[in-house]
Amino acid sequence: MSLSALAAGCLRGPGGTGTPTANATATPATTAPLPADLARVDEPPYEIDQSECGDDDERDPLSLCANMAAEPSLSFEQAAGRGNILAESGLQLRAEHANREMYVTLLTGPDRLRSDATGDPAQLVRETDFDSHAVVVVQTGWGSGSVYPSLKRIETTVTGVHAFGCHTAPCAQTMDLAMRTAAVRFERPDTLDSAVVSLTVERDERWNVAAGEGVVTIPDS
Repeated sequence: MSLSALAAGCLRGPGGTGTPTANATATPATTAPLPADLARVDEPPYEIDQSECGDDDERDPLSLCANMAAEPSLSFEQAAGRGNILAESGLQLRAEHANREMYVTLLTGPDRLRSDATGDPAQLVRETDFDSHAVVVVQTGWGSGSVYPSLKRIETTVTGVHAFGCHTAPCAQTMDLAMRTAAVRFERPDTLDSAVVSLTVERDERWNVAAGEGVVTIPDS
């Protein structure tokens, strides 16, 4: 399916490959840090009714987002995949922090994309008209490549955007060790100096990270 056929907010599943050793270190902060009134880890501000996995191993992979508000939101498109698409930034594997890292960056031009980046997120960035649109890239790691970030809503703020989403939670998960990337394209608001992502990762846990913070190690809850 081509990117032009994606509906607003539609998610393309992960594809491609990436190895932990291929990822670069984070670059210095370029946008505002996490707002003072937003904790690094908090509880999702909505009810989550997630069924347990049974013998059939079937449930909605986006169950952590099911009751999340979808409006108000900018119209957006997104694509997800394994590995890093960014030049000189993003996650790097540190075994002591496995599965507790998150990175957010705001792309307002094509210069941050790695020249050899492949897969759906890279394609989305390459096809972006940065005169009218921007891209938020969300990365989480390290764990199953079948678990990846998915955004459901992007609100405008005084200084930029605040995006809300969740980790997918399929019953059947791969046993690989992967870094996961989601690229989300949206029309530029009048002011775009900051980007914050709030990502629900468990029924009772949400991570909040701002573009410009670099690679963030999430403390154990």
